[in-house]
Amino acid sequence: MANMSDISLDYVNSSDYYPIPFEDYHHGGPSHYVPGSIFAVFIIVGVVTNVLGLASLVHFRMWLKHEGYVYLVAIFAANVGILLFDSTTFCITHWNFGEYPPDSSEFMCRVWHFLMTIHFVTGWLSVALLLNVYLREHLTQRRRCGCPIFAVKYCTLFASKIVVGIIFGVVFILGLPYLGLFGLNYYAYGTYCSPQGPLHVYVVLYWVECGLMWALPFLLFLPVILLLTLCMSRDGNQFGFSGIEERSLGAEQFRTVAVTLSSTNLFSYFLVGFVFLATALDGFVSVVLETAIAFSIGFQPVFCFVILKEFRIEVLRKLRELGCCKCLPQICWPSGDERRIRLQDLEENAEQE
Repeated sequence: MANMSDISLDYVNSSDYYPIPFEDYHHGGPSHYVPGSIFAVFIIVGVVTNVLGLASLVHFRMWLKHEGYVYLVAIFAANVGILLFDSTTFCITHWNFGEYPPDSSEFMCRVWHFLMTIHFVTGWLSVALLLNVYLREHLTQRRRCGCPIFAVKYCTLFASKIVVGIIFGVVFILGLPYLGLFGLNYYAYGTYCSPQGPLHVYVVLYWVECGLMWALPFLLFLPVILLLTLCMSRDGNQFGFSGIEERSLGAEQFRTVAVTLSSTNLFSYFLVGFVFLATALDGFVSVVLETAIAFSIGFQPVFCFVILKEFRIEVLRKLRELGCCKCLPQICWPSGDERRIRLQDLEENAEQE
């Protein structure tokens, strides 16, 4: 009969505890350090790009031009949290051959698992963003939709802020039990962070979170709305409706951004499912899949910068003001009309003085 020390060691080294099976690591070889190094680089690049994208959207207050930018701000903020806590946890565990970051203290054990629930927010944010674009298409083309009053109210800046607040609020409430469920457990071979108390409470909570914040948006709502948006014909009236501005190139660009981000998020979270399967097979495969997820999340702000002309112009103009004009394309320079307007303003100011 095995003693308690052997049982504890078997549990700590099992795939039920660590994201990657302990026995699958390649200690010190290239197959261990090369994927881990690439993974760490993508995490750092992803955090930097999302922070810069978030700061740029907030600085230029882009949501005043299109309420959909509120969802982009929320998605970039969520991406930063996912890369800092979920992806970083996986990376550190890989580099340290199975050492789990929350094992360091009781505070880290509880708070870290609470913060890791941020990855549940992306699904509904993608659904809300795509729904905004879908309803705008109906309004601007004067098409019949199920509830036009709801569409008009939903496509407003105030409603966008309310929706984002509700999504983050639900994730916050669902994450609070983790502060009490997790704690340091003491074994013969060390101290490890794991669920305390009845295990069925943690299992029920986890599956409720997965079903409500993961399965519903990614397996039901997001694929349906994405398909409807892609199949929607864009021929129709060119005039606005109930305060919605005229359809323009900017609206088409934002539609492209919404479809691109929703598709990449859908792709990323399908990869997450493969990661859970791969962790039971090989640590190298799981790290490669996590690297692909970090890449898709980290380069979302780059896609927005390339596609959204309004956002790109604001960023380039700011760089021009900071003295970076010489290396920037012609778009950062003011047009002839802008130069005439500025010259007239200077002449008027001189006359008043």
